[in-house]
Amino acid sequence: MLVLPDIDEPSGLNTFPVLYWNHAGLQMNRITHSLGGPQGGPTMSSRALGLLHLAMHDAFFGVLNDAANPSMWLAAANRPKLPHGLVADLTTANAALTGAAITILERLYDAPGNISGAASWTLTTALRDLKSSYSNPINTNSEDYRYGVEIAEKVHSALAVLPGEPGADQGNYKPKGGQYHFDDEPLNPIRLMDIDPNNPNKGKKAQRIYHGPFYGTTVKSFAVTDPDGHRIADWPKPPTAEYEAALREVHRVGGAASLNSTVRSADQTVAAYYWAYDGANLIGTPPRLYNQILREIAWAKSNPANTELDRSKEFVRLFALANVAMADAGKFAWAEKYRHDLWRPLSGVRQHDVSAFEANGGSAQVVPPADPFWLALGAPETNSNKLSFKPPFPAYPSGHATFGAACFQMARLYYASIGTATVDENGPDDIGFSFVSEEMNGVSRDLHQPHDPSSPIEDQPGLVRTYVKRNFPSLWHAIWENAFSRIWLGVHWRFDAFDYADAGNGPDANGHDTYKDPAAVRYSHVWTAKRNAGDQLPIGGVPLGLGIANDIFGSGMRQQGGAMPAARLVPLQSKITNTTFR
Repeated sequence: MLVLPDIDEPSGLNTFPVLYWNHAGLQMNRITHSLGGPQGGPTMSSRALGLLHLAMHDAFFGVLNDAANPSMWLAAANRPKLPHGLVADLTTANAALTGAAITILERLYDAPGNISGAASWTLTTALRDLKSSYSNPINTNSEDYRYGVEIAEKVHSALAVLPGEPGADQGNYKPKGGQYHFDDEPLNPIRLMDIDPNNPNKGKKAQRIYHGPFYGTTVKSFAVTDPDGHRIADWPKPPTAEYEAALREVHRVGGAASLNSTVRSADQTVAAYYWAYDGANLIGTPPRLYNQILREIAWAKSNPANTELDRSKEFVRLFALANVAMADAGKFAWAEKYRHDLWRPLSGVRQHDVSAFEANGGSAQVVPPADPFWLALGAPETNSNKLSFKPPFPAYPSGHATFGAACFQMARLYYASIGTATVDENGPDDIGFSFVSEEMNGVSRDLHQPHDPSSPIEDQPGLVRTYVKRNFPSLWHAIWENAFSRIWLGVHWRFDAFDYADAGNGPDANGHDTYKDPAAVRYSHVWTAKRNAGDQLPIGGVPLGLGIANDIFGSGMRQQGGAMPAARLVPLQSKITNTTFR
């Protein structure tokens, strides 16, 4: 049994079926990361949500079958036939959407695997409870429901990681190691894992964990039209001034609170934790966080005066676009991570001195900013008594920066397209919001003892995280703080997220680099389908995520390799300034 904390959000959201099943997907995300279930980590969890929303999208709009509706993802030749005489109304469309949602969730979470019996039972029970708590009747034999099942099977077959495929598994991967290359981190080089997850009495084994070394090069992309184009420039290798500046910065603002060298402000520490969601117990991964924020924004921007059908169309389309963008963000970010193979700051700061590598000939003394005893603040092991950790995959680019930029850029483009937001494609917007992160909600805590899954977290002793409600004037501001948060956590270099040439504002009186207000940042070198040989590639996860969103939105989110139209659709023009869709 696993007791989950309550979620604080507007009560009306889950009256809309698409938002109810989105909630179900987010619940499965935090359960599986609490108990060691399937679809784990940022890559597979973004893929799971992409599959869920793409299947619901095509089932919903497939039933409506109206030329005025957005195009389906599935190519026409790959779609199941609509049952003869099926009524094209909201009730029928929601029944098909529900059939698609349940089918995907069962495929992903309600199947035996190499997980503990407790995890399997909890996931199965949770999914059963979510189905029984759904407010509308579920008739699994109805034609509309069965149509949704067929759509889901098509989507799953086309995109899911199937048995025998590597997915995010580490296989026989071993890091190359050496100067500047990703390697085991000194604070958490190994994890003690149960030999048999169903029999703890068999003991534990030491295991090195690496997430997704083959993911980016083996899984299928969802909807990008230019799979070879979403690449980033090389990171600024020494002896560049930018590498040295990034190292000095993360040493100063990303260190553990106990170090005298750490000068991070309270606000920066709040932001570092606020955006974390590093697979934490009872919390889950970044794609869950970005969906939670999207739920708040979507509810606030939806006009109650509109018909339920029109509001439902808006939700179905928005969440499919955003989650498909994040699914592809996971693929392309991880392809770049393992292509560039850059070490994390914890290795880089500790091993910066030439004496750290035998082949370099040693040194007379260790000179700052090298610091062999430096510790990062680290990704928080919230709701447990475990040590903070460094994500077990290379640094460049930042997955957080890529996921967040892809999701929020897609929301910006969508709301601009329907005329309810003003957006600069590579700059600010007017989509403000407030949100309470589960990392800083007055409930989550750092425990003094191992977590008891059968007891409410509120009843377990620990240092409670302060309640903080953070507000943002725009999604553009959120994109930037999300990216910065990883530097303040000490797990990323600044160029993992962005190019200082775009965001920087020069040194202060102490010689420390400063940054522009996000409202003044106009990002350059974002992906373009018209890129010419020799064009400058972007640096970091922010432009990578922006480009993925631009690509998918500009093409209408369609299945690649199927029956595609002769020309790409560019469905939005109004209320976007400085716009060139590529």
